Amino acid sequence: MKKLLLYAIIFVFFLPIETSAQRKKERNKKGEETANTVKKSKAIKYADFVNEDTKTDEGLFKVHENKEKFIYEIPKSYLGKEMLLVTRIKELPAGLGGGYVNAGSKINTQVIVWEQYKNKVLLKVKSYNAIANDSLPIYKSVKANNLEPIIYAFDIKSQNIDSTAVLVDVTKLFSTDVKAITALPTFYRKTYKVKKLDTSRSFINSIKSYPKNIEVVQDFTFESDTPPSNKSTNTITIRINQSMILLPENPMMSRVYDKRVGYFSLGNIDYNSEALKADSKRYIKRWRLEPKDEAAYNRGELVEPKKPIIYYLDPATPKKLRKYIKQGVDDWQKVFETAGFKNAIMAKMPPTNEEDPEFSMEDVRYSSIRYVASTTRNAVGPSVSDP
Repeated sequence: MKKLLLYAIIFVFFLPIETSAQRKKERNKKGEETANTVKKSKAIKYADFVNEDTKTDEGLFKVHENKEKFIYEIPKSYLGKEMLLVTRIKELPAGLGGGYVNAGSKINTQVIVWEQYKNKVLLKVKSYNAIANDSLPIYKSVKANNLEPIIYAFDIKSQNIDSTAVLVDVTKLFSTDVKAITALPTFYRKTYKVKKLDTSRSFINSIKSYPKNIEVVQDFTFESDTPPSNKSTNTITIRINQSMILLPENPMMSRVYDKRVGYFSLGNIDYNSEALKADSKRYIKRWRLEPKDEAAYNRGELVEPKKPIIYYLDPATPKKLRKYIKQGVDDWQKVFETAGFKNAIMAKMPPTNEEDPEFSMEDVRYSSIRYVASTTRNAVGPSVSDP
């Protein structure tokens, strides 16, 4: 009887413990399920970046603006595609560069690619200073000894609805002092004793997307001990334009530079040499003039090009000078006729805002002749080209 009573007591003590453990297990399971549900509900979605409050600009990439954040929606088909990034001065303080730097002046030109690496998108700079045909063994060594720098790494925030594009936040890239796309190169920083970028007085002015390019306008303010003008402010404020343009899939055939002819040129080290050495070569910068009627062109007839060379005159050009500057460009048509092209080159006034609200003199698709308000008498002919 005593043994039976003892077993009964033990059973009474164990039953609640097992029941309690079972309930705890069930609570934990429910808790995990709830946590997973919350986690899923908090997962970053496309709608977190693109919604009714978002301003979206369609173009090369979709550019989304939401709460002072700028998001690039990069099509996966464009990852790895080469693009040209041109950094220009849009507006500048008086005296910057000693009078030889003006609005529209180019600071830097570089080939870039957007590449996905795991859960990030990397912005890399490609160089053509050293080249080799990718079918040759030496190509592997050229690649290994010319590693492409990563100028920025972005977290992939999300994907679009059909997973054909990734979303990255470019706000920090264009609102901070990134040296690869800086408004003030090292020379200016030393000259004007620039201390740092004042982020409280610096911001992204605008980002616009066009069919083949994206234009970013930055307003940057730097602390400076010896600014070029307004010295009492210890400040340099400069407006910069970043133009990113998709390069053609099929580049032109290169033409070797001849020092007897005054072309702008580009140089590189060519490892394709049969002489088993690195050859230094130079190639001319030139326009892509292609005949509309190739058969007629081959017969020696004058034909119009598919895309003529058009220079737009700066709206700031004094009216009394416009016809003379235009004539100076148009007179070159006779020269191009010796190469088989008619109406190959011309100058125009830019369209008005009513005629083309998307037209911009900072857009690298358009070539321009700028008339600069400066006491420095000078003329320069910089050009942007696909290396």
